[in-house]
Amino acid sequence: MGRPGNAGTRDAELILTLIASGLMRLSAWLGPEDARRPYPLALQQGFDQLTWACWSAAADSPTDVGDLVSRWCTRPLAAWPVTWPEGAVGSGDQLVVDGEPSETCRDWAVSNPDVVSEVLESAFMREVRSTCRSMGPRGQVVYVALRRLLIDSPTLTGLQQLERRNAFPDLPAWSEWLNSAYEPLTVDHVVEGKVGVCRRCGHVARHISAGWRCSTPRCRALPTAPQVTLLPGKGVVKIRRDLSTYISLPGRPEADLARALEKRGATVVWWPDVDAYDLLVIWPDGRRWGIDVKDWRTPYALALRLRPLPSYPAGHEFAYTEGFVIIPDDRTRKQRNYLTILRRHSAALREQPRTTALSVSQLMDKAAGGTRGA
Repeated sequence: MGRPGNAGTRDAELILTLIASGLMRLSAWLGPEDARRPYPLALQQGFDQLTWACWSAAADSPTDVGDLVSRWCTRPLAAWPVTWPEGAVGSGDQLVVDGEPSETCRDWAVSNPDVVSEVLESAFMREVRSTCRSMGPRGQVVYVALRRLLIDSPTLTGLQQLERRNAFPDLPAWSEWLNSAYEPLTVDHVVEGKVGVCRRCGHVARHISAGWRCSTPRCRALPTAPQVTLLPGKGVVKIRRDLSTYISLPGRPEADLARALEKRGATVVWWPDVDAYDLLVIWPDGRRWGIDVKDWRTPYALALRLRPLPSYPAGHEFAYTEGFVIIPDDRTRKQRNYLTILRRHSAALREQPRTTALSVSQLMDKAAGGTRGA
């Protein structure tokens, strides 16, 4: 353990993840990401967070980013004035060894540009999953209700908030999760007392010179902008940014696929075993599909991060006979070799030869008994 400091577990994880991610980017340096910042943004953010933690602990801090890289990162992490989570740092672990990022550095690096949000989202969802798993069968019901709420209702009016809070009145954690997941609107979202809500995705729209427009990536890319509904802004809350990025928006393809399969006659279990995987699809003829939906723009990055589907013994309620990694159609349309790249570089798919990577259209053809070339 490092010397006692005031950084909590979440802050300590954030410091380590930011600095490790910045070091990995620095090792493949192609020039500043922003002319105003001479270092990768994650590294600068990590320096800022570490400096604050050092000041809070009344300990020496790095003098600048260069000092952080050349001196601090070659020291054992256990010597830093930060209290790391138990088991996170070994006694001899350091981020730079012989002038190169170490294995410890690579393990902690996050290949997502918004590292701060990823760590915070993970902390929130870890707490939710842990609580739900401790509740037995009811935990599955509560978990699905929360995930579907975050996907289907990224914006809530005051009345909707009250209705949603009453879903589980005997569960104090439910209200706490809603308080944490949603935040008040800022002045940028409200114009003349009104807030715009996208009719396609349900997220808060932005007011620009031409009127209201949804700013989520998929809606922004559409040739015709989705329509926007105007609501009184008072009391409206929106899902916080990190949960929008990592839960709500990626969850839409999962929800769309689940509903499409249900229309085909399947019974769909959402996020079985409290999010062990995305969908368990049970057909009347006895076929059972285990599905993970992956809404990633870059197939190579997905291949590196993809994990094998969990396995269950025959007869288990969450067991499946066929496994699938499913990619939304717009991803495979924009990059024709998406599935080829994913299959080529994914260790998880190699470990599970009975798990197949398909587009949504290919899966729906399989559901109908047809085939489509990959």
